[in-house]
Amino acid sequence: MFELSHDHLPIYLTGLARRYGNIYQLHCGSTTMVILNSSEVIREALVKKWSDFAGRPDSYTAAKVSGGGFSISLGDYSEEWKSHRRLAHSALQRCVSGTLHCLIEEQALHLKQVLLDYNKKPMDLSQDFTVATSNIITKLAFGKSYEKSSAHLQEMHRCLNNIVSLWGSPWISALDSFPLLRKWPNPPFTRLMKEVAKRDELIRDQLDEVKQKKQSKDLTAPLLEYLQPPEGRVPKWTLTESHIHMTTVDLLIGGTETTAAFLSWTIAFLLHRPEVQTKLHKELRSVLKGQYPHYSDRHRLPYLCAVINEVLRLRPVAPLAVPHKAIRDSRIAGYLIPKNTIVIPNLFGAHHDPDVWHDPHSFRPERFLEGDRSCLRALIPFGGGARLCLGESVAKMEMFLFTGYLLRDFQFLPANPEEPLPDLRGVASVVLKAKPYRVIACPRA
Repeated sequence: MFELSHDHLPIYLTGLARRYGNIYQLHCGSTTMVILNSSEVIREALVKKWSDFAGRPDSYTAAKVSGGGFSISLGDYSEEWKSHRRLAHSALQRCVSGTLHCLIEEQALHLKQVLLDYNKKPMDLSQDFTVATSNIITKLAFGKSYEKSSAHLQEMHRCLNNIVSLWGSPWISALDSFPLLRKWPNPPFTRLMKEVAKRDELIRDQLDEVKQKKQSKDLTAPLLEYLQPPEGRVPKWTLTESHIHMTTVDLLIGGTETTAAFLSWTIAFLLHRPEVQTKLHKELRSVLKGQYPHYSDRHRLPYLCAVINEVLRLRPVAPLAVPHKAIRDSRIAGYLIPKNTIVIPNLFGAHHDPDVWHDPHSFRPERFLEGDRSCLRALIPFGGGARLCLGESVAKMEMFLFTGYLLRDFQFLPANPEEPLPDLRGVASVVLKAKPYRVIACPRA
């Protein structure tokens, strides 16, 4: 248990892979875990043999956080779960093909104005990135967006951030492997339960407000509309209030902090490599002729896509994904994996595998433009198979458009010569975040 309390667990587990190989086993109390550390073995488990490893561990803490297993991200594999995910995925896809692009453009332009208002003052932009990405989800889910100063928005973000950071604590994770500890006082777990209760209260209030608008024929939240069955049609499975509530939680947590963390990492790496930023801006200007990028332009902007891929490779925002569970006896890389074994895909380790990536710790976007680009297959920041990240299509569009808009309009410069460049190790919990840093957003002429 204490070995797993390292301050940067993905780096520690990756180090073990260099000593013991890309698949190894750990014992933690009553829990047996198999860690997968290469894209090859991760794909074998999650894609090729997805039906064997689509389960989620029977987790005491996950059940508490997910309202009893109604979450798509944490719920165990079942017919009910498959129907829930299918409906939620369909609703998201309809949003993507309808309103999402306009919502991202709107938030990207608003973010531009926020940065212009700073007037070249050194600032920590992480909160601004969080507000921009959060507003896309709240607009889809609740039909409303918020200003950075909104007390409701600040309370929601504080609550969700605390849940993510607390749940990643080893003192809480230990409750899954050592049931006896549940009888002892555990202040971090007590705090976690208070934050979960607050989260549920905030989201319940928002969903109730949306329903009242629906009754008054003023529907502004497409996601909630798409989650409901068409009028006159009797579905095989109907989503309960708990399902819809936890779908909203999944999207708020998965669609806010992850994309905001990606943007912070992107600026951090560009501060370390200013020549990459120059080359990226040159591509945007020459290809788009002064226009803003559209998502359909991604095939015309290979360097921008390469930069995005390289940031996702070096700092996958969910470095250990979410644990899987073997739902039957199976094999990975020839090794027997008994039923109920917990399987952890170490995406961070797979993205730093020296057998796949030349100079794996260096920020080098050009690697995605060289040769046959076979390295794209080894890039798996969203997982794979039945448990592929629900919001993958949303995240990809956000990352492309936000990065394109920001780098078209601004040159990002270090805060001042006395301050060190951003730390690139980061802080690892459920989400891998950059440590706070300040940057100057200098408007392009």
